[in-house]
Amino acid sequence: MSALLDLPKKVTEFLSDTRKMFINGEWVPSISGKVYESINPANGKVFAKIYEGDKEDVDRAVRAARAAFKGPWSKTSPAERSRLLHKLADLIEEHAEEFAYLETLDFGSPIHFSRHGFVQGAIAHFRYYAGWATKLTGETMSMTTGGNFHVYTKREPIGVCGQITSWNFPLLGASWKLAAPLAAGNTVVLKPSQQTSLTTLLLCELIQQAGFPDGVVNIVTGPGGTIGEAIATHPDIDKIGFTGSTEVGKSIMRHSANNLKKLTLELGGKSPNIIFADADLDKAIQGAIMGMFSNTGQVCVAGSRLYVEKKIYNQVVEQLVTMARNIKVGDPLDPSTHMGPLVSKVQLEKVKNYIEIAKKDGAKVLTGGKSPSEPALADGYYLEPTILAGIDENCTSVREEIFGPVLVVLPFEDIDEVIERANLTDYGLAAGVWTKDLSKAHKMINALEAGNIWVNGYLLNNDNIPYGGFKQSGVGKEHGYAGIEAYTKVKSVVISLD
Repeated sequence: MSALLDLPKKVTEFLSDTRKMFINGEWVPSISGKVYESINPANGKVFAKIYEGDKEDVDRAVRAARAAFKGPWSKTSPAERSRLLHKLADLIEEHAEEFAYLETLDFGSPIHFSRHGFVQGAIAHFRYYAGWATKLTGETMSMTTGGNFHVYTKREPIGVCGQITSWNFPLLGASWKLAAPLAAGNTVVLKPSQQTSLTTLLLCELIQQAGFPDGVVNIVTGPGGTIGEAIATHPDIDKIGFTGSTEVGKSIMRHSANNLKKLTLELGGKSPNIIFADADLDKAIQGAIMGMFSNTGQVCVAGSRLYVEKKIYNQVVEQLVTMARNIKVGDPLDPSTHMGPLVSKVQLEKVKNYIEIAKKDGAKVLTGGKSPSEPALADGYYLEPTILAGIDENCTSVREEIFGPVLVVLPFEDIDEVIERANLTDYGLAAGVWTKDLSKAHKMINALEAGNIWVNGYLLNNDNIPYGGFKQSGVGKEHGYAGIEAYTKVKSVVISLD
């Protein structure tokens, strides 16, 4: 089923040509003419070719974005920006099946998840921020010293935004990096992940079709090291929005200091998911499985450290292992597949290496830990859902982000102990708490060092809820009104009336 047969005609046509970059409203090859290959992680085969950009391509994209910001986009009314974003959402909905197939081929997500998670999520996100375009307001206030003054603030777009997405949510990540800045009146130079660029390029066809002015959205494809650094150091980029690893985020912070760029960084995580003995265990265990193995564990907020109160530890572990073994790993184009491959061979080997390190640290592999034995999956980058036990916070696999389907289960005795252990990490992106005790839940909410906390559920995200982490999990917030604040600047005005 992974062959390029029985695909929507548009997808087949889209893959038949080397994909160009989108700059100033035109589809252009890279200046160097270099091309890279896109690999289908389900079978390890090349299925698309894309032009590889460089810093010269970033420079021409920034020039186009700056000209559009100063020119036609600055003259576009909030109502027109809203209309364009709604039109784009409508077009994505019209081409939803094409996006779903392309996402699955490029990234390896199960087709049902591409349809109902990635594509529908992107549509909703563009529609949400289409509503914000007409609702940007300032404030009026009085001078505390008295006198005859008219004082107010204006909220204005920042300018040219350099946006860099990760490979684990290709289309959805692109929507997160486009919708808010466009609603606020900015222009964008977007670099999708080199590993998963194709749905972003298809999205640009619809951006063009929707009628956005030339230069408002520009896409430069290629390696993160080259293009990401060019974006971070470019003197005419005003703001950077980045999703990816903490180490790359630190590098972007250093490079962006040359002109004090504004930053929004959504970085790594090693999130604790905590089950107390008084929780609804059936729901908690299902939530733990979903919170870890969705998207093959390639989720920044994955609940990869599962803390279970000792009195129910054995019961919970037994049920976790049973459920993990029932997860169907297979061809992502098969509608019955629950978990597809990892994004690349490199990522597969990285995750396997973490499992071997855990074994050396004394971990017991309760299930998984290896690639499936089915011959049909032999060429893909598959790994069975893996559950580890018998290690603690001193071990590498408990401290570091693995970014794959590997869950570590750890017992705890009481609430104060688990708070201390849950916070014993450099990260602070998310946390889950499962309990029927309202007082206990609020104590955990107040004590946990995480930007997103879910009680009696996991991965409970929504477009209107601010999203972002503490500590080394990031800087700033995306989504909701926080997303508008991140892509606007406030101008204070004082008029003397005497």
